[in-house]
Amino acid sequence: MSLLSDPIVADEAIVLRWFPVTDSSRIVVWFTSRYGRISTLIKGSQRPKSWILGQYDLFYTCELLFYSRANEDLHLIRECSPIHPRSGLRHNWRACAGASYVADVLYRISPPLVAAGEIYALAQTTLNQLNAGSENPALLFWFELKVLADLGISPDLSLLIKGPVLFDYAEGRVVHAHKDAHPQASHLSGGCLSVLRALSEIDDPSKVSRLRLQPGQLRELARHLSAFSAWHLDLTLPSRNRAIELMTR
Repeated sequence: MSLLSDPIVADEAIVLRWFPVTDSSRIVVWFTSRYGRISTLIKGSQRPKSWILGQYDLFYTCELLFYSRANEDLHLIRECSPIHPRSGLRHNWRACAGASYVADVLYRISPPLVAAGEIYALAQTTLNQLNAGSENPALLFWFELKVLADLGISPDLSLLIKGPVLFDYAEGRVVHAHKDAHPQASHLSGGCLSVLRALSEIDDPSKVSRLRLQPGQLRELARHLSAFSAWHLDLTLPSRNRAIELMTR
């Protein structure tokens, strides 16, 4: 969907991050439902009598009205009103750490102005679950696997193997453990494989809270997904380990 046809655009969006431009102005990065990632300049947003004070913050979902600039990456806000402020994340720092990871994933995997409606809906669902008080780090792995599936590069975990198995990152699948395995392959425990399969099959994130993962399983899951994302997306997410550390502290 293009911004070229209409100079004034209305959309729903999640606040991913913001940057100060001057003492009173900010650039805010959003993940929108119809246009993917966009950046907007909000002039004078930090002035005491600014019309937009309190209308947005990290992880808010807002209704936006903005002036699109077809030949530029930075758009101007006309109106902004919060739909879901997710105040629960302001009182639960473990859940807030998870929300920070979700926002980081969205920021890094989405080029500007590329629609990703399914990922937007997935992010809304995950943030709502965190806002409701979920502190289970398994939710972050569930979110990451669903994002990979939407991008069309989810790992193939279907092969049924007796005995030791490897996660071949280059081929993106589980393979037999043998001496001629691809160098971009690593041992995958049976427990971790079962968790990956379970997370891939779950559609309702509220069911993820039933999974109780041990510290060793969390580390192994993080290691495998980190290597897989690095290979297929050239993507590193240090926020993943930081969020897991905080959510399990």
